[in-house]
Amino acid sequence: MASSHSDTLDLLRDRIARMNLSPASSITQRLSTGVAEIDARLGGGLEKGTVHEFFGAGSDRQVSAKPARFVAAVLVRTTGAVIWIGEETLDLCVAGVEQAGLNPGRLICVTATQASFVDLCEAVLREPGVAAVVVDSRTAPDLGTTRRLQRAAHERGATGFLLYRSAFLAGCPSHCLSATRWKIGPSTSFSLRDNPVGGAYAAEERWSIEMLCHHHGGVAGWVIDPARYERHPFSVSPEESPQHARDDRERRSWWRSALRA
Repeated sequence: MASSHSDTLDLLRDRIARMNLSPASSITQRLSTGVAEIDARLGGGLEKGTVHEFFGAGSDRQVSAKPARFVAAVLVRTTGAVIWIGEETLDLCVAGVEQAGLNPGRLICVTATQASFVDLCEAVLREPGVAAVVVDSRTAPDLGTTRRLQRAAHERGATGFLLYRSAFLAGCPSHCLSATRWKIGPSTSFSLRDNPVGGAYAAEERWSIEMLCHHHGGVAGWVIDPARYERHPFSVSPEESPQHARDDRERRSWWRSALRA
């Protein structure tokens, strides 16, 4: 296992070096979520150099498309390499990542076996040049794992995003060691917006964003209307650009470049 980790880390270092990216910046201590109301509640955004947990809700509980898109939108505001590590498999939509504004050229995808998953995530959080690590897990979190990842993030200054694709979260677990814990999914209400083609109104799903835990105390919730964010990554139908128009063959080629540990 140690040899496998060493080989994977060597490959990651080589990929990062060839990316020729700006180094991870620590000028600001927070990352904006892109939503002014949420940033204000957080004192400016999500803290860097720590870990944040995200869960899906409702029909998005297992797929976690909305939490993943939320995380991708926050990652746009980082500098340096972003490592997205999946447990066993990685179910990540390239189009969604791009539409959120995250340049795939900054993103390295890795899959790891369940046995080596946490060890690898911890090691990558300590790697120089890494701005953020998305820990894309299919199992419920435990305090030991969160504590290890939290310590690794503090040591190097990278930010960890713990994305849990699990249906276990019926409410808020009693213990939370991460800086924040979020539940993101569809709201029960819809917004109406003009249909530019047919001239009629179309119902558009709103987002429910709940902050279940904050290490400074307090909880909060918001309902986000995508219609308010015409150019924002939360919009479910952002304007297309030439970069978003990659053909399927290019997308498949990009996924084949994912590392396997």
